[in-house]
Amino acid sequence: SMKFMLKTKVVGVDSSGDGVKLIVEPAEGGEQTTLEADIVLVSAGRTPFTSGLDLEKIGVETDKGGRILVNERFSTNVSGVYAIGDVIPGPMLAHKAEEDGVACVEFIAGKHGHVDYDKVPGVVYTHPEVASVGKTEEQLKKEGVSYNVGKFPFMANSRAKAIDT
Repeated sequence: SMKFMLKTKVVGVDSSGDGVKLIVEPAEGGEQTTLEADIVLVSAGRTPFTSGLDLEKIGVETDKGGRILVNERFSTNVSGVYAIGDVIPGPMLAHKAEEDGVACVEFIAGKHGHVDYDKVPGVVYTHPEVASVGKTEEQLKKEGVSYNVGKFPFMANSRAKAIDT
C-alpha cells in the first residue's frame, strides 16, 4: 500500500538494510515518528518567496498561494511595480523567469515584449529524465483544440533499458 505524507519533514534516514527507515516530523513542528518502507518518493513543492516583503503595505495584490498578480505586461495593480519569474503564476523555472525578465524590460522600455509559454520546456529529473514542451492534453481539451495522442513505451527507450540493467 502507499501512504502520502504531505507537509512532512524528513529529519533522519537509515538505508543500510533492506528498504528504508525514515524519521519524520510535521513541517510545522511536532512529534517525530519512524516509518519503514521499501521505496520512498520525496517531492518538494515550491512556493513563491513573497512572504515578508510587506506587499500589502503598498497594495500589491497576490493570489491565495502568495503569487503576485500581473497583467500581460508584468505590471502589478500598483503603478511602477512589476513582477516576474517564480513570484507570478506559471511554471517556476529559471529559464521561464529569464524570458519574463527580458520581456518585462522590453515593455518598460516601450518596446514589444513577448513570452510564448507554450514553448517553455519542463523536465522531471527521474532516471532517465522526462521532458515536455507545449500544451497538455487537458489544456487542449479545455480549449477545444483537436489533437492526436502518440504513446511510446518507456522501456522501449534505450536509456531506460540501460539504466534498468
